[in-house]
Order: sequence, then structure tokens, then C-alpha cells
Amino acid sequence: MGNPEPGNWAMRKWHYRGMALWACMALVGCTERSDTLRPAETLAQLQAGRALVTCREPCLTTWRDAQPQAAQLDAGARWQDLAMLLARTGYQDDLSLFYLGRAAEGLGYREAAAGYYRQSTQLSGSGSSCQSLSRLCGGVVLPRAAALRLAAIERELNRPRPRRTEQAPQAPEAPASAPAEVEAPAPTPAPRPNGPAPSEYIEPPPAAR
Repeated sequence: MGNPEPGNWAMRKWHYRGMALWACMALVGCTERSDTLRPAETLAQLQAGRALVTCREPCLTTWRDAQPQAAQLDAGARWQDLAMLLARTGYQDDLSLFYLGRAAEGLGYREAAAGYYRQSTQLSGSGSSCQSLSRLCGGVVLPRAAALRLAAIERELNRPRPRRTEQAPQAPEAPASAPAEVEAPAPTPAPRPNGPAPSEYIEPPPAAR
């Protein structure tokens, strides 16, 4: 074989340099993203339903390394750690969005979880789905799994709340009246003995003659 033409060699050289530069930028970007993340801010953004994962091909290698850990955190219900891992990775596909929905739902952020599940179903079947790009779906059947969780949350959010029945104010009970005083019966006079009363004068009998 002959030597490659100078023009083709130059184009290949610039192509390789471009790929190396792209890889370095992606690596630096992920490193800076990891250093600047704060748990409180990340959870606040998760609760608000913000876009925590927006990177695709530049973060694909990082996601392939992190996806098995994300599956373990999901299985162990370690929602805060799962949210932080996803935010550090930044990779976006239907699986990472499904995991974000799981983390949000596990932490009680139901409206945000519904938004992430909805986004996951929209990416499924596209060129950015886990089946098309990363080839890592973690054993999750998408979009079915996300659609089921979304339907369950929407039923719960739209469930009518029971109306509180207002009770009519009750009249205060009248205090119990004190029992009426019963007059004591008058003392019964003691019966007199037979004969005159002791205070009466008794005339003596006449003297004998």
C-alpha cells in the first residue's frame, strides 16, 4: 500500500484531535458538575421538577459506569442518593428520567415525579431512548413502567378530597341546679307524764280531828 495522501492524513489528524478535545471537555464538564452540586439545592430543584439531566452523548460513558449503581439505589429506596447520582451524571434518556421520577416520588414530590415520568414516556421510542443510545435499560420495561407510575400519581392527585362537614354549634349545657333545701321538721314535744304538771300547786288533805 502506498503512503496516505497528505490531505487525508491532515484531515484525520484534526479529526482525532477534535475527538480528544471533545472527550476532555466532557470529562471536565462532568467533574465541575460534581464539584458544584449541593444536596440541598439539588433536592430543591428536584422538588420543583427542574431539568436535572440534560446531557446526552458527551455524558454517555459516565452514565454507563453509573447506571448499575443507579439501579441498586432504586432497588434500595435510597432516593436522595439516587437523585444526587443522576444530577452528577447529568445524562438524559428515558431511563434516567424514570429514575428521577422514582426519586421524586420516593421523597414525596408527586407533582415533580409525574413530570419526570411524562418526559420519560416521551423519550421512549426516540433516538435518545435507552434502547437506541446507551443500550442500558436496567431491566426496566419502558415506556410501560413510567406510564404506570404516571397514571397512579395522576389518579392520586385528581382524587376528590372529602369535604369537611361543619357541625352546628351546640348550646352550652345549663349548670345543674343545686338541690332544694328541705326544711327540717319541727321537733316533736316530748309526751307529758300522767298527772298534774310539776309546777301546779297541790292542796294538802285536811288534818285529822
